Amino acid sequence: MQFRLIVAVVAVAAVSAISVANKGADTTNKLDINQKVYIENAPVLGDGAGEGALNVCSSFAASHVSNPDAPAVKVCGTGIKLTAFLRGRCEGYYEHHKEIGSCNTGEDSSTCVTWSPADDARFGEYQSYLIEQC
Repeated sequence: MQFRLIVAVVAVAAVSAISVANKGADTTNKLDINQKVYIENAPVLGDGAGEGALNVCSSFAASHVSNPDAPAVKVCGTGIKLTAFLRGRCEGYYEHHKEIGSCNTGEDSSTCVTWSPADDARFGEYQSYLIEQC
């Protein structure tokens, strides 16, 4: 009987802790139509692609990694940024990461920032990316 009481108390405490932790989280914060990310001209966030790539470590396609002239990345809007990483697990490695996007809300909401190996040849070796809100 005592064991059941302890388990019940622990379960209630866990649910309460989760509830308190989620109280400050804004789960209704949607992106506006200006927030878009394209890789090699294909939308990966917004513009019909949805928001599933937000806050998820993703790998560049094998065709992008094997092509030294790819990927070409375009981030539109002032509320998101894409961070590209040399390593395939969204970890910074010395100076080998690149933030792409404008987090300046003073700029026009349709602002787009592009980056590709044409800007820095080392970018052609990058393997993963993370899209986040500013």
